[in-house]
Amino acid sequence: MEGRALPSQAGAEPEEVVMKHRKAETEDEPEPASDFFMKVKKSVRFDVSGLPVPQGSTRAFVVKGRPIITSTSKGLNSWRQLVAGEAQRLISAPMEGPVAVTLSFHMPRPKSAPKKKWIYPAKRPDLDKLVRAVLDAITHVIVADDSQVVSLTATKDYGPPGVLVQVDEIEV
Repeated sequence: MEGRALPSQAGAEPEEVVMKHRKAETEDEPEPASDFFMKVKKSVRFDVSGLPVPQGSTRAFVVKGRPIITSTSKGLNSWRQLVAGEAQRLISAPMEGPVAVTLSFHMPRPKSAPKKKWIYPAKRPDLDKLVRAVLDAITHVIVADDSQVVSLTATKDYGPPGVLVQVDEIEV
């Protein structure tokens, strides 16, 4: 995959064409049929420091005729506010078109992990629940609705706790 240069500020409008595909190993190998080009209209990139909190499951029940909705994740609201607050500093109005979202989560390295050997963070929290929490946090701030997401890339690794968020509005 080829990298892309992105402006560090939200107001800049890149004019580059972003190409996503794998390179053919030999000249005899055909290019994959899924190659496509995306022209990026607007891009926002920011880093949020702090322990990422997964979305978790919500439960609803009725007490004295009133619905009560609870979440199983403690600290979820403060994590969402942290992400949304950082996003609001960079953008004044939500993007309206289709978007590509890239999320890179960093979790604290366990003390029991080997120091010199790289290991996968194949433990809780689940990556999909971390993604849901961030997507819910940027909805109505960076994107009008999370149904605008047409491309999603997410990774989880060990490092200083936080998430790197990049949202690219795709020109149609």
